Amino acid sequence: MALIQPLRPPTWALALCLLPLGGCVVGGDKFLRPRDLSPSWLVDRTRILAVRADPPEIAPGEVATFEALIPDPDGTEDLSRIWFACPPTLDGGIGFGCELDLGGTDFTGTGTDAIPEGMIGFEPFLPPVYQAPEDVLDIIVNPEPDEQAAARAKGLQVVIQISAMPASVIEGTGTDIDFNALEIGYKRLVVSEASPPNRNPVIDEFVLDRNPVIEGALVHVTAGQTYEPGIILNEADVETYEFQYSDGTVEERRGEPWAAWYSSGGEIAEPVTLYEYNETTWIAPDDPGETGTWWVVVRDRRGGMTWDTRDWVVDE
Repeated sequence: MALIQPLRPPTWALALCLLPLGGCVVGGDKFLRPRDLSPSWLVDRTRILAVRADPPEIAPGEVATFEALIPDPDGTEDLSRIWFACPPTLDGGIGFGCELDLGGTDFTGTGTDAIPEGMIGFEPFLPPVYQAPEDVLDIIVNPEPDEQAAARAKGLQVVIQISAMPASVIEGTGTDIDFNALEIGYKRLVVSEASPPNRNPVIDEFVLDRNPVIEGALVHVTAGQTYEPGIILNEADVETYEFQYSDGTVEERRGEPWAAWYSSGGEIAEPVTLYEYNETTWIAPDDPGETGTWWVVVRDRRGGMTWDTRDWVVDE
């Protein structure tokens, strides 16, 4: 697989113009209509399935790193990933990107001098890292000290945006750019003074019909047969926490994780499973020799996330 060369300054500008920072209009005929879309669980193209922050909740001054789950079922894409952190707001932003002021950015420079404000990563060369400003929670203002402390413990959300694109998009110009090749994802990072802060859930085991499947194993299945892929979660991650409504009412909740299931083939009967039922139903393809992958993405109710994957093959 060929490596993507680092972006030269003019190409930085081109790549940034492709990002949905200010929006653009693209002809409707270039995109599939809802009735033509694949099922949500089917990974038949390059897709961003999840974006994970580690840790998912940080205090002012602390650092979070990021990772995206981007399956490539064809094994043909060599993706670059550009990461941005939107300016913090009390409402967490609209969740669909942000407008960043790129004016004054020196695209003729090199190294970190050429990185626009708000960019927190450019993979594979610059891993995405975000450090919350020490004064980030100062925009939270309440007249009563008790309310102020509770509001800072609840914190705010910073929208993290990732744009993944193959080298052909970065190197393209004008009408050569295929906007269908752009994959955009978002993640809300919680910044608070909560004690203890939230943490990502942990998958202890991946199982098939309740039998453990070790990482890296190739699972052999029979054409047309029904199976139950599942996961075993670490019960220590099923935590209770306090949720505060806008009127100040506090409710104790349990952060029960839920799972989204994906496959590159066959058929998934339950794309989403809720705790404590952590297994789905999958019907194997009818074609002997077909190979593919299962993905499972686990989320809690406060921004925590993890995932796991296993490969399968239909026996001859």
